[in-house]
Amino acid sequence: MNNITSRIFWWWGWNPAYMERMLENMALSGWNLYQVDLIGIRFRFQKGDVQKVRYCADFQSLPNDEYFTIYQDAGWSIKWTGGNGWYLWMKPYETERPEIFTDTQSLIERNNRMIKVLFPMFGILLALFVILLSTRIESFKPLIYLYIGIIALYSYFFYQVYTHNKKLKDHIKD
Repeated sequence: MNNITSRIFWWWGWNPAYMERMLENMALSGWNLYQVDLIGIRFRFQKGDVQKVRYCADFQSLPNDEYFTIYQDAGWSIKWTGGNGWYLWMKPYETERPEIFTDTQSLIERNNRMIKVLFPMFGILLALFVILLSTRIESFKPLIYLYIGIIALYSYFFYQVYTHNKKLKDHIKD
């Protein structure tokens, strides 16, 4: 029997709950997370004891020491640090499933932090796209199509974050 397995799991930053639940279900099946790739889509597990573990993903572009101290003092340990600002925290529990985000406003703020990092990159991407279009060099056509795809992906991401935040805000009003 193989004691190591890996899963590729694509998840979206505006709603990492699907990825968090997948990791928790793996731990409940005795597959314990031991490695995550740099971009956070390939997860490696080792067969071991069944565990009740809560995983929470958070986005921080420039975390300070206090950020880590707050979570560690509350019993959370860092499981993965993505090169793109994501942090995956874990905490074993027995009865009540712990939460990092105790209110809806914190989730909205996390999503807004992502936007603040991605929006300037989107602006640069658009500026490069305009320059690329203005060159009118025939051999750049494949690159233009690539840029269109990336711009569409960014637009989809911004739209999803906006609609997810809107749902969260509507939840606060209820």
